Amino acid sequence: MIFQEQMTFAEGLQLTAIAMAIVFILLFVISLILGLFKYIPQEKKIEMPKKKRPVPVKPAGVNWNELESDEDMMVAALVASMEAAGEDKDTNYKITKITKL
Repeated sequence: MIFQEQMTFAEGLQLTAIAMAIVFILLFVISLILGLFKYIPQEKKIEMPKKKRPVPVKPAGVNWNELESDEDMMVAALVASMEAAGEDKDTNYKITKITKL
């Protein structure tokens, strides 16, 4: 039927409709298969929690009044606290001693 020399217009439309139906059915099946991938469990990356190291508290040191009176001491205290904290924003460091070099 398909390999005859003469094909009628109706047979051509029928062949086209069947071919298009097969293509769309296959596309629908592929989309269903891809949709099922979200239900496949994947390996979870286990991140170790950061250990917060305890900050030893030493008595004595610089009090707030001394820091307010000397601008260089205040800048040194702020830079020291920023360096101690690093990238971690939830740290609570206490500066206990500042010495001039």
